[in-house]
Amino acid sequence: MTADRIAAALEAEIVTGAFKPGEELKQGQIAERFSISRIPVRDALQLLAARGLIDLVPNRRARVISLSAAEIREVYDLRLLLETDCLNQSIAKMSERDIDSIEAALAHSTIDAGTQRWAQGDWEFHRSLYLPTGRPRQLAMIEGLRRTCRIHIAGYGILPSRTGEWLQDHEDLVKACRARSGAEAASILKSHIQTACRTLLAAIADKTGP
Repeated sequence: MTADRIAAALEAEIVTGAFKPGEELKQGQIAERFSISRIPVRDALQLLAARGLIDLVPNRRARVISLSAAEIREVYDLRLLLETDCLNQSIAKMSERDIDSIEAALAHSTIDAGTQRWAQGDWEFHRSLYLPTGRPRQLAMIEGLRRTCRIHIAGYGILPSRTGEWLQDHEDLVKACRARSGAEAASILKSHIQTACRTLLAAIADKTGP
């Protein structure tokens, strides 16, 4: 098995909460699990570190990223700036074909919400909202920030209690896009992101204590 495939398998588990924020990824256990030597495992961990999913420390240990409350606020503040800007620009350029693609992504994300594919379905929906901007660098930055959030959301088990609310936001976003109302869409998205931030911070506080 190649380092790329190992990294992909581990990434899927990290973003769905199989590995918690701060949890160590032990090279020996991973090598035994995939019946390989430690060399491709080390390469896979380097790939995950480059993607911002894990931290590598000097003694060769690897841990899933675990952000402080201040760092999480910063990530969500950046998301707010980048995503609302992207959505505003996107709505101005949306064609009927784009709206059809967004509605299809909404349908898929709604189905995926109750499965292990929730993270991928959620991103594919938001990505469909932002694609009409034609700004791949901004989209890549958003994807990286959202991946960081997903690791913590899954790790602290937030999604099941908020799925209905978040899916309603998705439906409201589609309605605003269909009406070509940039201000309304940006307001919905702002509330969506801010609520997600507050929910995550509250869950972390509950788990870690004062």
